[in-house]
Amino acid sequence: MKKLNLRKHLMTAIAYLIPFISASGMLMVLGNIFGGQSEAFSASMSIPDLLTTLGGNALGFIPVVVSAGIAYSIADRAGIAPGVILGILCQVNGYGFLGGIISGFLVGYLTSWLLKNLKVPQWFHGLLPQLILPLIVALVIGILMQYVIGVPITWLTDGIVNILTNMQESQSSVILFGAVIGVLSAVDYGGPINKVVFAFSVGLMSEGIGGPIANLIQASMVAPFGLTIGYFISKMFKNNIFSKQEIDALKTAFVMGVFQITEGSFPIILNDLVRITICTAIGSAVSGSLIAYFGVSSSVPSGGIVAMPGFNHPWLWLLSLLIGSLVFAIALQFLKRKPGDAVVKKVEEEEFDLDKLEFS
Repeated sequence: MKKLNLRKHLMTAIAYLIPFISASGMLMVLGNIFGGQSEAFSASMSIPDLLTTLGGNALGFIPVVVSAGIAYSIADRAGIAPGVILGILCQVNGYGFLGGIISGFLVGYLTSWLLKNLKVPQWFHGLLPQLILPLIVALVIGILMQYVIGVPITWLTDGIVNILTNMQESQSSVILFGAVIGVLSAVDYGGPINKVVFAFSVGLMSEGIGGPIANLIQASMVAPFGLTIGYFISKMFKNNIFSKQEIDALKTAFVMGVFQITEGSFPIILNDLVRITICTAIGSAVSGSLIAYFGVSSSVPSGGIVAMPGFNHPWLWLLSLLIGSLVFAIALQFLKRKPGDAVVKKVEEEEFDLDKLEFS
């Protein structure tokens, strides 16, 4: 199982997925800001309507990107064409994000196996990745997905949607669910746990359930907002818990946090990782519970503050974020070490690689 590298291939696909859904989501945001509506494409449609429609339609192709990304990670370029074809099958049949993941792995491993084991004459070798492999793999996996694997996927997807729908009717279950999503989205600051929740939330968003992704967006912002609020509270009560380097880092951390990028907070978080992570868990649990209680949902997958036009209740979302950040900031006053006790890890400017920034 270890040699299959399942997590590696899934993370590769998600790395390709993030800019795709970010661009698609922001097209919808821009369209919504200017009053755009989703409608059929036509030469006479307005620019806001075009942006909203284009972004919404693009988000429907999430299974295609996931399937192609996983297949490419496993089988290189030979996996792209059948990965796209099977992703389209998942998109059309409603197998969704989960179907895209399964088809991507099946396509990738079958393509890789055929590349190693299919013996053809030397003169025929060039046609393998161009025609023969895409045809064989798309045919075999297509039939398998359509008539065998797709059936339980549909049952499972419908079951999850029904469970979450029922949870919406029970206020206590919804609040607990919101708290769990909030904590898991925040505590590893864009790491693998966050990515798993992101994949789960995007899959639900493609099924029309936007609560978890709205929760994840704000939970990813609790740390930079909470640290900033915590600094002002500490100044107000003359509680010297921030070093000069941390205060300087806050300027970048807050600006980046506005756009749901957590990396700017790392110079502060890493100085007192355990205690600040506890504050993060407390604050994100509170804000996540509020998001669920208010019934906030999102039609866009990321973007921070600029994604607010994509929320059904943008001001309640912002209120939840601020309350959770305030709870974080208050906990910080009691838990964070004094600057003299902390080992300050200075991050040199030249070590900060903008290419590694990502929405968490």
